[in-house]
Amino acid sequence: MTVLLSLLAAVSVGTSDFLGGLASRRADSTVVTALSNLVGFVLVGAVALIVGGTVRSADVAWGVIGGVAVSFGLVALYTGYARARVSIAAPVAGVGAAALPVIVETVTGNEELSGLTTVGIVLGLVAIGLVSVSESDNEGSVRTSLFYGLGGALGIGSFFLCLAQTSDESELWPIVTARASGFVVLMVVVTATGMRLRLERPVLPTVVGIAVLVTAGNTAFLAATRVGSTSVAAVVTSLFPAVTVFWAWLVFRERLRAVQVVGLAIALVAVAVIAAG
Repeated sequence: MTVLLSLLAAVSVGTSDFLGGLASRRADSTVVTALSNLVGFVLVGAVALIVGGTVRSADVAWGVIGGVAVSFGLVALYTGYARARVSIAAPVAGVGAAALPVIVETVTGNEELSGLTTVGIVLGLVAIGLVSVSESDNEGSVRTSLFYGLGGALGIGSFFLCLAQTSDESELWPIVTARASGFVVLMVVVTATGMRLRLERPVLPTVVGIAVLVTAGNTAFLAATRVGSTSVAAVVTSLFPAVTVFWAWLVFRERLRAVQVVGLAIALVAVAVIAAG
């Protein structure tokens, strides 16, 4: 079940990233992320009221910290997709987001992974890098691309860790607080920098789509960590660059390179090995 939920999260996050990159080419990535947080807060808040759960201060705190972290991470990632080299920013973000929870959980002794699961995780990390290698017409510098990719990795990876610390009884409330804190902190940035919190009408449906998909992905990941390993959930979810590449191929008819096909094949093997472990 952990692998299945994590795959659902990967599909949701990968699709939202594709839409986020599109929207950030027509609007500021900070505004896009802020408004998607607002819409996401309304959506997940309504569901949380129906589902219920116990609101504890610790769970709220983890949600707030995670929301701030992932919001800045997404701003960095969307900006990287729009202004720098996707072929560098995407794999760095994917591998980093997967590696951070694995490293922390292993070092702290919270998890003991089987040999087969470890092999699957290593294969997953390799696959993340390979499927994200794509040609880009944008000639952004390597240093800038690495910067955006590392920003995305740190934000998303930290969010994974924060959600994993919440209690089962909290249900969806950590995600509610995450969306709220993300919106508030980005609104501070928007106000301080004098940005206009406005989007062109054609961009609005895309922002709503981002909000729905990010919220669905967060919910699926949270459920995955509660029924299984955080490390496994983080690695499988971090296969999201493969989904982004797929949408680029489907919508823009971008040609898949041989290395990407190999990466997709390895990703399938990795998921099977992790599931078996």
